[in-house]
Amino acid sequence: MRLSVTDMAPKPDVNPEKIRRRKRTIGIIAITLLLLFTVLAILQVISFIVWVLADLVVAGIANLLLRRVGRVNL
Repeated sequence: MRLSVTDMAPKPDVNPEKIRRRKRTIGIIAITLLLLFTVLAILQVISFIVWVLADLVVAGIANLLLRRVGRVNL
């Protein structure tokens, strides 16, 4: 059984502008959350440990999302 070009899955439409816009949105949301948690920690609404954990979680999730968005399946 031979596969022809028509049997293969179509390549995804790669739009660099759309990828850039999505990465920028993820970055803006992550920075906003980090600043929010920092202000709450300065005002002593949340404790230092909660602030550190929240920052680590936001940074980790943003990193995973940015890697996933940047990946292009060819």
